[in-house]
Amino acid sequence: MIVHASPSFSGTAPHADLMPGCVPSLESQIIVLELISRPRTLSIILVIDTVIFSGTALQSEIHVKIPWSNWGPQYTCCFPHDPSYQISVFGSKMAYTLPRDHSPEPGQRLEKLSTAGHFYIHIWDFNKRAITRSGNFYNPDSPNLLVRKPGGVVQSCFDEEIISNHPYTATVCRAPFLTHGLRELFLEQDRLILTSVQPGTVDIQVVSPVQMDVGSDFTH
Repeated sequence: MIVHASPSFSGTAPHADLMPGCVPSLESQIIVLELISRPRTLSIILVIDTVIFSGTALQSEIHVKIPWSNWGPQYTCCFPHDPSYQISVFGSKMAYTLPRDHSPEPGQRLEKLSTAGHFYIHIWDFNKRAITRSGNFYNPDSPNLLVRKPGGVVQSCFDEEIISNHPYTATVCRAPFLTHGLRELFLEQDRLILTSVQPGTVDIQVVSPVQMDVGSDFTH
């Protein structure tokens, strides 16, 4: 299992050049659990709203166990996953490298990233206020699927089917990126940082996606 979280959530100090308003608050944060399975087709990610950690019972020094039945269905979104996909989290947003330039259908599995192909960076936002403001919920007949729902995952590392009905906003960088040499992806408030390794050199690429309005696609 791999845990992805915002720097401030995991104890890392925020960058000095970030404005105070850009530092994610505990009220609008997620953590992503990457559950790698064998076979890899059973791998999933769980996106968890950190509001479950704000209860008074977790303020004590005693370890508190929270069973899946108490927190999973209420606060978790589940997605099919492949270990070749890169993940980065900042606040309520998650950057995700996927092999296609459109959001997958609920419960749809995608092929793994080809080492000689391209990938697209998707930005998924689980902020409830942003979702409410957009007011454009999932409609399969709409050309712009701005707000999505994960749907059900039938086959996974869990014994039972997982159904996620919590909405999220989905946008994408339309320009593709080369998969070859990609090492890390970092998401900050308004920029993406990609590192790649080529023979004899390490490349760092900074991308500033611009969101035209609430729910619109990102442009490179």
